[in-house]
Amino acid sequence: MKHQVNLVDVISPYVQLKRAGRSWKGLSPFTQEKTPSFYVHPDRGFFKCFSTGEGGDLFSFVMKMENLEFIEAVEFLAQKFNINLEYEAGGPSKNDLSLRKQIFAVNDLAANWFHHQFIHSDEAAPVRQYWNDQRGFDNATAETYKVGYAPAALNALALLCQKKEISTEAMHQSGLFYAYDNEKDHQRFKSRFRGRLMIPIRDVQGRVVAFTARQLPQTPKDDPAREAKYVNSPETPIFNKGRILFGMDHARKHLKEDSSFLLVEGQLDAIRCWSVGLHTAIAPQGTALTEQQLHLLRRYDPKSVECLLDGDRAGRKAALRSVPLALKADLDFHFLLLPEKMDPDDLLREHGAEGLDSLRKDALNGIELTLKETLPTDRAPSTHEKTAALRQVFELLQHIPSLVAREDYLSQAARQLRVDPEAALRDFRKFIPKTLASTPQPAPNAESNSSDRLLTQATWELLWLVYHHTEYAQAVANATDFEWLDTQSPAGRILGRILAEIQEGLLDNNQAIESLLDTNEDRQILAEISLRELEVEQPARQIHDCLKTVFRNHLQKLKQELEQKVANIDLSEENRLQLMRKVRTIRETLSKPIDFQIK
Repeated sequence: MKHQVNLVDVISPYVQLKRAGRSWKGLSPFTQEKTPSFYVHPDRGFFKCFSTGEGGDLFSFVMKMENLEFIEAVEFLAQKFNINLEYEAGGPSKNDLSLRKQIFAVNDLAANWFHHQFIHSDEAAPVRQYWNDQRGFDNATAETYKVGYAPAALNALALLCQKKEISTEAMHQSGLFYAYDNEKDHQRFKSRFRGRLMIPIRDVQGRVVAFTARQLPQTPKDDPAREAKYVNSPETPIFNKGRILFGMDHARKHLKEDSSFLLVEGQLDAIRCWSVGLHTAIAPQGTALTEQQLHLLRRYDPKSVECLLDGDRAGRKAALRSVPLALKADLDFHFLLLPEKMDPDDLLREHGAEGLDSLRKDALNGIELTLKETLPTDRAPSTHEKTAALRQVFELLQHIPSLVAREDYLSQAARQLRVDPEAALRDFRKFIPKTLASTPQPAPNAESNSSDRLLTQATWELLWLVYHHTEYAQAVANATDFEWLDTQSPAGRILGRILAEIQEGLLDNNQAIESLLDTNEDRQILAEISLRELEVEQPARQIHDCLKTVFRNHLQKLKQELEQKVANIDLSEENRLQLMRKVRTIRETLSKPIDFQIK
């Protein structure tokens, strides 16, 4: 399978990749970062994340991203790329397929069935009329996005599952039914969604993972959630509402370089946007935006995120709640303010995509929106009100890692408040806690009781040597295995990124290193590195010694981890012997002279 599938094709749905020399590069899908440190090498069939240390092949990537076991990852890729699998004798039977795969199958079956009911059933005739007349959508839109209708019958979907030989275990886990925990009889499963308009929710791969169900006159009175206008699927093994954005599978395909996502409040708002040509529209799952959802947005490196919410007080509150998270994620949010009592659906039905043009001219960033919602609109603010508003701005600015961005936003706020920018900056510096204002890296000779101090010092010195003696940088990159580096430490993280860029032939001077820095802490580390003067008579020798320390420390930690596993009383004798052999090999390596050729 590795030879049949291009690794770039596997990873692209999760990471916005750009060609970088012989490989591809993007933002890490495993952590939040502003500077790409994630590399994909399709020719060699592996990926490497220098921020987290994660690496592997197509199977390990899918296992990590989809939370799958190995056989599930193989089946996942086979289905996605239309590859036939042949199981050896004794392999999994049809009934032994992974539970997750069965849950996907239930959701897919339900989505197709709901859509068929919407298009063809007599019961759904008033629903089609509602869709056309009241919602203003045509049937082609329903067909494109598989909008459906859940019949009012209590167990019709369950009987369909029985006919299709869906296991009751998968039905329990799908979130589509009510049933007792140990129920095994298909006919005793009751549909969660009845008499409702059904909107399928898909993950970035386009697989149906859940549903949003809109109340209709057909919703039965005995429905436990009868009074709820919208009902969502509960969380399941394949659906976490805080990690999925509705429409991302559609929007990411239309996001071009230097274009923006359009964030709206609900699923029908997003579908309305698509119907008028605004194909980068997405929506949260009926809750406030989460850090995981913003991290998902960051993966695709949008120019900005345009936030179009309802013009009522609830819409403005939702916008304000997203500001600190957006700033922390380093996403450029532009808030498009609708008139009071107007929602996106009203605007787009009346004016189409051009309806956003005037809103874009008056769009506000997060700081400007905060001030607009904080200050009085009918009079000039008092000194006390200005001070209180600035304090709110200070609170928000703490979430921004870039000092330049902080000062730029602060200048904007000062102009809006008509106060002296220098005075506002001085107040801000007093406001920031010292622990946030300064986090310098200890000097290499600082005393510490940490058992990792030797490694930290060696890593710091190696970073200093690479920076000040660039003639040895390529040799260091060639000699270093990135598994040796502690990427949890600031120096180790920066060093890993620099060496990765050097290996790819993308870094040829120290000025380019600035582009690799993510946080204020990173910049302070590099500032100290660049300014610190050390007396090094033989840099090649010093580099050799640092590499030796880093390598030996890595082996020592690995040996300790293996020895702890050997001590596990539940370990089988065969596994214990294997681990002991590995420990012996490491001890032998540590006992021999270590030589790195640094020239």
